[in-house]
Parts: sequence; structure tokens; C-alpha cells
Amino acid sequence: MRRSVVPSLLAALVATLLAGCVDSGPGAEDTTPVDPGSVPATAPTVDGPAMRGTVRNTAGAEVPGARVTVTLLRSKEERESVGIGAAFSLGLSCFADKRGCRAPTSEGVSARDGTFAVPMPKNNGAAPVGVAVSVVAPVGQSPNDRVGTTITLPAKNAAGGTFDMPVASDPLKLTLNKERNGAGTQLRVAMPSTRQAKPGGPVSVTLTQLPAEGNVSSATADFTETPVTMPFDLRIAEDSRLLVSAHQPARIGDRPVTLSATSVVVGTAVPPSRGAPCRVTDSKGKALAQQPCGLTDGILGSPWTPRDDPACSQGPCPGSAQHDHRDIYVVLPAAVPATLLVVRGCGFTCTVMVSSDGKTFRELPTPDNAAGTDGFYVQTLSGSPVKVVHIRTATGGFFTKLREVSVFR
Repeated sequence: MRRSVVPSLLAALVATLLAGCVDSGPGAEDTTPVDPGSVPATAPTVDGPAMRGTVRNTAGAEVPGARVTVTLLRSKEERESVGIGAAFSLGLSCFADKRGCRAPTSEGVSARDGTFAVPMPKNNGAAPVGVAVSVVAPVGQSPNDRVGTTITLPAKNAAGGTFDMPVASDPLKLTLNKERNGAGTQLRVAMPSTRQAKPGGPVSVTLTQLPAEGNVSSATADFTETPVTMPFDLRIAEDSRLLVSAHQPARIGDRPVTLSATSVVVGTAVPPSRGAPCRVTDSKGKALAQQPCGLTDGILGSPWTPRDDPACSQGPCPGSAQHDHRDIYVVLPAAVPATLLVVRGCGFTCTVMVSSDGKTFRELPTPDNAAGTDGFYVQTLSGSPVKVVHIRTATGGFFTKLREVSVFR
């Protein structure tokens, strides 16, 4: 196990740091609020090169208080050079390298008349290959509804320029449809139209877990799947809130554009497994009850803290019973005709089995290796009775990465 896991973790680290060096403007999921008191009557005077224009919605009306971001885009070679240095220095080179790991960026807001003037960023690296101008604006009645537009301009605009920025007038459209068999609520997403931009590709959707209360600035990464295939079974969200972020490529004339929009949807599904007891197997092969069970408590985003055998706390359990794996059993009060199983924290080291009586188990398909160690295991079931879910993980941290086990009718 160690020979396969360690290279995977190192590869994931390198990929993560390389991903951090991708250049793009922010989308509608940028939750940085704009202070109404900071919105001027008209665009400020800027000394030196600047990007200027007016933010207008689909109807052509001026949009005040939108966040405007200007980013100098770097070549693929420069991004890779910076990213590799960051990966192999664990990010420390981002502070030592004058180029930094983030593309040169500057920000401003649109004035009450919709106009903006944002100073051009200072470039510390090679000549940029283009300029991204992004606008993020609130829309509709909910503070969590936002729309965004990012347009890529030629490299010559690094010296400044004028470009009016369009944003949608309406929020992201979310609809809920039932499956034919009536099991589960299916979430569908439709992008709001932006008259000036012609869609040029499919809509991609990302879902992010939100706390029970509060603004999207409190979002956590627990639930993120990128991209999520639509329609999406909202039962997976249980009784939590989700930030829905949608992106779509488009064009304005011959210029590439990315449209974005966000909204919040509230789940209402409580699985029959909520509050069910569970147990782990100790170093001698005996059952160790969890009271209460941290895997069925409805706290979806936090790893559980099991009451474990002290002999297993520092790594593999002594003896043969649990030396090279760990066993967890979730026992429902009664068998249910299960159509969906969700195991949060079930990555590529995880094996999942189910039983109708706690005696005979059948193994389910293995998790996707792409899920990594924090995997989100979702398996559609046939409706056969399920009373016990048996999870087997590798020893060590994989065991405590589990967060929740949910069985749905």
C-alpha cells in the first residue's frame, strides 16, 4: 500500500500547486463583498495605464457596485516554470521569486453610473500573452446570487484600453425534477442569458457545501465535485445548503468569454441511516461500539473522531486482525429498500460492502482512483434491502478521513 499511496500523494501535491498557477479572472463564485460606501459616483481618475469602460446588464442598464478585476495572462511556459518551482519548494518559491505564483492583478468597482477605471497591474515577469477583464455583480434578491463575465483581450491591452463589460440581468436558474420512479430530486441548472455574448460550449457546474447559516463566504470544500454531471441527485446533499457555481464558454465577436453565475439550493433529504449506530474492529478482532456514531450524525463536512483501540492509534494494529486494514460497520435500525449509498471520505483505499441481514455481504464497485484520499463515494443501488454497511480502509489516516455514511430509500 505504501508504495502506491506515497507517489500518488506527491503527485497530488505537485498537481495542486501547479493548478494554483493557472491564470484566469475570478468568476461569480468570488464572494468578496463590495462595501456600498466605496462605490463612487463615477469612475475615479487613474494616473497611468488603466482599463476603462462601463458595466451593463442584458437590458443595457448600467450596473453599479460590480467588482472589476484586471489580470495579465502569462504564457504556458512561464506558468509551468513558476508552478514547478512552487511544487518542489512546497510553495516557498512563491515568496522568493519576484514573479510570484499569482498572475499580476488589480481590482476596482464600477461606479454608480456603471463606469470603471482600474489601473493596469505591474508586471514582474515576461511579457503577458493577453489581458483578462472580469466583472462580478450581485443580481436578484438573494445576496448569494451573483453573475460574472470574464473576457480575454489581446496582449496589446496590457498598456490599457477601453472595453464595456456585459453581465446577465437574471440569476442562475435552478429547477428540481423527480425521476420517473419517484426516488430522489433531480437538480437542473440553466445559465442566465447575456445578450451580448453568444454561448460557445456546455455549462459546467461545481457544488460546494455551505454551513447551516451564513453567507457563501463560509463555504467549505467538503462537497466539491468538478464538474458535476447534470441532472444531479439532490439527496446527496441531504439537509444542507449547496453553493451552485456554473460556468460556460462564450464569445463576444472574436473574443473568448467565460460566463459564470452562482446561487444557493437547500436540500431536504434526511437518510434513514441518520443516527444509526456503528462499530469498529479493534486489534483483537472484537467489536468496539461508537456512542454516538460520528459517521451518521449529519455533520457532513467534518472527519469523525472514533473511539479506537489505543493499540491502533499510531498506525497499523498489532496482530493480524486489523494489521493491514480497518473495518467499520454501520447498522441501520431496520433494513431499508436502498436506492442510493453515499460515503464521504471514502477514497481509493476504500472497499464498500452491504448486507440485508449483517451476515452475508456483497461488495460494491470500487471508488474511482481520481477521488484521491478524501473521496466522495456515490453508488446507485437497486432497491434491495440494506441493513448493514461494511467499510474497509487502509490503516492510518485513511480510517479517520471518513466523514459520513448515508443510505437512502
